[in-house]
Amino acid sequence: MNTFTEFPKSAVIQLATDQPNGSKLHIPCEVQEMEADRLALEVGPRLSIFAAVMVECNDALFLGEVLSCRPRPSGTYEVQVKVEQILTGLQSLVGLRARLLGEGVPHAAFDRPPVPVLSGKKI
Repeated sequence: MNTFTEFPKSAVIQLATDQPNGSKLHIPCEVQEMEADRLALEVGPRLSIFAAVMVECNDALFLGEVLSCRPRPSGTYEVQVKVEQILTGLQSLVGLRARLLGEGVPHAAFDRPPVPVLSGKKI
């Protein structure tokens, strides 16, 4: 199953840092292609092979690890991520959380059921 219909798509990679406070590094990127359980990204900085990453794009969060990071002629890097899990329905989850905590959320956020889906299936 292909989650996207058009490429490239803007996304953000979240990468754990070695800071004791558990902070994450946020790196803008573009999703170039998605095939089976592989996500091809274009990023500015070089990423370490086998680094655990979260890629947030649209209403989905892809969890996986970096398989390769190759330089491109443009000065960016082509990164291949092996996707292990996909979380979808994030906007609905944010709306549900806000409603449960009594925060003001626009009514349109609840037009569809707030059911995030955790998928371990190959995409």
